Amino acid sequence: MSEKLRKVKRWGPKSLSFWLTILCASGLICLGINRFIHPIAASRAFGLEILNPLDSGYVRVKATRDLALGISIIVFVILRIKKVLIAFSLVSAIIPLIDGIMVLTQYGGEFKNSLQHFITMIGVLLIAFLLWREKGMDISKGVS
Repeated sequence: MSEKLRKVKRWGPKSLSFWLTILCASGLICLGINRFIHPIAASRAFGLEILNPLDSGYVRVKATRDLALGISIIVFVILRIKKVLIAFSLVSAIIPLIDGIMVLTQYGGEFKNSLQHFITMIGVLLIAFLLWREKGMDISKGVS
């Protein structure tokens, strides 16, 4: 086997994007758990406060979405499927964008309440860019 064929790049724990991706996924999981436990406070932090505790089902739907996204990302990281993570990040960036627009347009929302969502969208896109730009490690040198 030629030397060229043995050089394989592998993305992993020595990569900044690897740890940023895990950090974001962990954050999503924590947000999801918090929304299940404290739906009213979580809705206030989101920017769309619910007034009636009976309406907390909508917050729990968002909690489920965050949990599923966070767990999916962790699985893709563990399996080291970088290309899927890039595509997943690019597609998922629409979620905080729509969240921010909803906060702006509902109940006379203010920009300051939706800013967190737009910053999150930029962060997700930055991570997708890092995932795309970072090269893997050369495992022919014994690093995994």
